[in-house]
Amino acid sequence: MQTRNELIAIVWRCGTPKTVLIVMRTSNGFAHAEEKKSLSEQIEDVKKSRMPKSEKIATLKACGLRDKEISEILRVYVPKGSTAQRFVTTFGVEIECVHAERLALIEAGRANGVDIHSEGYNHTDNKSYFKIVSDSSVGGDIDPNEVVSPVLNGNTNGMATLKKAIKSLDAVGARVNSTCGLHVHIGAAKLTGEQYVNVFKNYQKLERLIDSFMAPSRRGNCRWAASLLDKDFSNCRGNYDIRRTVFHGDRYYKVNAESFARHKTIEFRQHQGSTNYKKIEMWVKFCAKLVGWSRNNVFASEVMNIEDIPFLNKEEKAFFQSRKDAFATNND
Repeated sequence: MQTRNELIAIVWRCGTPKTVLIVMRTSNGFAHAEEKKSLSEQIEDVKKSRMPKSEKIATLKACGLRDKEISEILRVYVPKGSTAQRFVTTFGVEIECVHAERLALIEAGRANGVDIHSEGYNHTDNKSYFKIVSDSSVGGDIDPNEVVSPVLNGNTNGMATLKKAIKSLDAVGARVNSTCGLHVHIGAAKLTGEQYVNVFKNYQKLERLIDSFMAPSRRGNCRWAASLLDKDFSNCRGNYDIRRTVFHGDRYYKVNAESFARHKTIEFRQHQGSTNYKKIEMWVKFCAKLVGWSRNNVFASEVMNIEDIPFLNKEEKAFFQSRKDAFATNND
């Protein structure tokens, strides 16, 4: 029976230009095959291929290129080791909804082990209870309200506490309509000016992709969450520059810079209203991981595929892909 040669390694021979030396394993040991395409030719083949960026990165790594070299070739960040970011930050959410009768919600919160207070409209932070406040932008149905979380911690029981509050909303029959939004605050007090600006630059490179898994009413330039696509952050060194020279004091953008002065947060305003825990959980993690990744990284070019988002893990990528697919088929 004839033994089939098995490719087991690609070894790079030094020289100009570099060439590929294929090492084959046969029944009698190792044998060298003839030289193939030059390194530059192989790189061009990978660049021109239609494979996802993640596969291009893996292919070039297999060819022996370093992360920095691949980043320059593909004009995309290549992370070292695991690409998924841990969820380690403070956060808060604002859930705009209707059919959220205040006394009933307070009672439901008590039954679920979460403290909920009824207050007038305010921007005061706290670390102990959820508050129900009015919001003039929410309408079209009875009992329009906004449920605002305390400052929650991603390292401890923050998501578990949020889940109890959402369970309470479900218990009273709270729902959302097209006037409702979901706003997520991520703690930004420890960011440098450069890191802060990176968040806006990176969201801009992700925006069209994010639009694809948002409701149509929250895409492009929507009333309460305007686009960042036409904004120039290249000369910004921190929050003040973005607030005054780019957004001119307007907070109604998909990423809000005004929240930093009052809350020391970055507010993400794009998501449509929701009382679905899984959707809220995943968007909070997306925003938190984007902020964490932006500490050391900036996208060189626009990101077009969910698979190429470096800070999401496999489960999170699958979730957002399913959301994108559902909207594409008008099934959500």
